[in-house]
Amino acid sequence: MACQQPRQDVKITLSTEPHAGGTMSPSFEQDLSEVETSTRVEDGNGASGVVDAKATEPSTVHATPTSAVARMLELAGVTAERLVTDAETEAEALVSAAQARADAILEASRNEANQVAAELARTKKEQAAALDRERAIALAQLADEKASLEAQIVRLREMGGQHRRQMRQLLTDQLSLLDATLPESPAG
Repeated sequence: MACQQPRQDVKITLSTEPHAGGTMSPSFEQDLSEVETSTRVEDGNGASGVVDAKATEPSTVHATPTSAVARMLELAGVTAERLVTDAETEAEALVSAAQARADAILEASRNEANQVAAELARTKKEQAAALDRERAIALAQLADEKASLEAQIVRLREMGGQHRRQMRQLLTDQLSLLDATLPESPAG
């Protein structure tokens, strides 16, 4: 007859308390009938959900300490993989959100820059048009003033010519009067 080892009831709890050597060690304190588990389930279309499972009737696991440790390591590995997957998904979502926000900010900045450039071009065009109007008004005023001055010069020249004619006529009349009033000198 072979010697059989008696079956032992093992309670498993995952503990993160450091062991004296600085590593994590599992403790075997929780009855498996009280264990609640949740599993992430994904279908082929990318939809996912969490399924909770609870033992409905007490069950006792008869295992050797080695198989319990192996099971615990397997559960830890699955949990770690799930955490890494969740962290990667969250990181991708954060990166996508940050990229979308950066793209929105960039687009808003470009739109604002285009708007400011259009406003500047419009203002520059308005200023150029205003300067052209002012220049045209100033040139028109100068042309009017020049025409007025030229007309005044023409009037002054006419007045000067008329004044000379009058002076010549007056002098001629005076000389004629003097000639008529002076006695003729004897010829001699």
